[in-house]
Amino acid sequence: MCGIAGKINFLTPPSRAAVERMTARLFHRGPDNGAVIQCNPHVIVGHRRLSIIDLSSDANQPMIDSTGRFTIVYNGEIYNYKELREELIRSGFTFKTSSDTEVVLNSYIHWGESCFVKFSGMFALAIWDEQQKELICGRDRFGKKPFYYTYIGNEFTFASELHALLEDERIRDTVTISIEALNQYLALGYILSPVTIFREVHKLEPSTFFKVNEKGIFKQTRFWDYTTCFEPCFEKTEQEYSSEIRNRLKSAVQYRLNADVPVGVLLSGGIDSSAITCMASEIHSQKLHSFSIGFDESSYDESTDARFTADFAGTIHHDHKITAPDRKTLIDTAIRIYDEPFADTSAIPTYAVSKHASSLVKVVLSGDGADEIFGGYITYNADLLRKKLAWTGALRKLPVLLSPLLPGTTRKRKLPLNFKIKQFVRGLPLDYKRAHYTWREIFTEQERITILGDSAKEEICDTDPFKIFERHYSEVEELDMISQHLYVDVKTWLADDILVKVDRASMACSLEVRCPFLDNTLVEYVAGIPSHLKIKNGSNKYILKKALEGIVPERTRKKKKSGFGAPVSTWLQTSTLEDQYRKFIRYTVKLRGLPIKL
Repeated sequence: MCGIAGKINFLTPPSRAAVERMTARLFHRGPDNGAVIQCNPHVIVGHRRLSIIDLSSDANQPMIDSTGRFTIVYNGEIYNYKELREELIRSGFTFKTSSDTEVVLNSYIHWGESCFVKFSGMFALAIWDEQQKELICGRDRFGKKPFYYTYIGNEFTFASELHALLEDERIRDTVTISIEALNQYLALGYILSPVTIFREVHKLEPSTFFKVNEKGIFKQTRFWDYTTCFEPCFEKTEQEYSSEIRNRLKSAVQYRLNADVPVGVLLSGGIDSSAITCMASEIHSQKLHSFSIGFDESSYDESTDARFTADFAGTIHHDHKITAPDRKTLIDTAIRIYDEPFADTSAIPTYAVSKHASSLVKVVLSGDGADEIFGGYITYNADLLRKKLAWTGALRKLPVLLSPLLPGTTRKRKLPLNFKIKQFVRGLPLDYKRAHYTWREIFTEQERITILGDSAKEEICDTDPFKIFERHYSEVEELDMISQHLYVDVKTWLADDILVKVDRASMACSLEVRCPFLDNTLVEYVAGIPSHLKIKNGSNKYILKKALEGIVPERTRKKKKSGFGAPVSTWLQTSTLEDQYRKFIRYTVKLRGLPIKL
């Protein structure tokens, strides 16, 4: 895992000093080595390296091919690089390293743009072609690795993180706050690609690439289309589906255990991380280290469950409890490591467990991605319940019947019952797409106008975040309702919340996180499984749980989903969940210095 940066200016030579500052700002992403090179007077690229595969200096970046024509800076891991290497050798290529970077570079030289679909893994990269005088930039299927860029004047600049771009004073003095981004943030708690908090800066969207030359930026091209994966495979039995899921998941785990440095697992105690822990422990030749985080607040603490699974799997387990003295420091640090305003409170324990793990290992496996591909969230149950109520004609009467339940509850739980009911009632009268969006909405449109001011009203209405969701829904409108929701959640929630959270929290600690559930061969297979086997009789991730029989402890397999969050409402001493969100977002914005009144 690494950090990348660079500049291209075909009219005026770009500043090498600016790229050096940008690269230095990414030190935490790659403390093992760093370099900046000038490909020609108009192109400068930089790299910070976290050494994982082939620890020798020959594998350092920027890497130049044997002819001197191509230069690459690359962040990520390609798990099938050995197979690709053998294929390239058969085609006449020779290698001087055993790194995946050299395989990625030669793959582009050999296959051109078609190489991206061959990569199984995570990546954000830029390759300069001196002969064609063009730069190709690409990002992996799900957006695990970040890629920010801006084109100001005649200069194209890119970096792994937004704050690295701001090391260039020309960019820092030019950028302006995006109302669209603030609108998305207040609605969802995160910002959707390709938008960023600055109008002039963009994110390269997942599973796409583009080229830059003296004429500007070529149109983004999608190299992988998730919509095609939902085409149903031949109808199979539950046992056949389960067997294939097990085989593909074990293969994904095995690939991700490959490293020339120590590997561990992040273990929350839930079924997803437990599955990865148990499989990895069985496959790996050495005893694995597992890491978990606990809380004083019992409804958030899963450390006992994590320890139970660790004992079952036989890992060397390390748990760490977040106590009162840690809280403010953790909140401050977690907020500062994110490029943009980010209100997912699970960022805090994710950072804490990453810091905890990084003291012993450089690579960890995690269970991220399972909920989005197998249907693990309660929102999907809400969608199905709403559909049933629509058939009975109860949608109009139910809000009235449920309204007495809306006053506050004294029960200690992550999401109070009254909040869940309130959100559910809000979505009932809406169509199924808008309802699914509403289940997760934090501030309504009117609340966002109140927060940002009447002067922003028109832009807030014009940039309704639901329009992006609606566009994604239109891409899969022929699918059943749950499949549509799963697709949209991968394109939004997974890409711009879950994976952003994991990348920034782990890389702030110089730790690489690998997600077997996001192996493309597994995801592509699971997408084609009928949705009624993903959520069956109210049981979320039904077919995954079926596949994990005998692999994880029965207690874990039947455990109710808890979620990986932090008790920020308690820490910030607020009385209601709405106040919690408001105060946490205000706190985030204050640290970012953004002009919002809350």
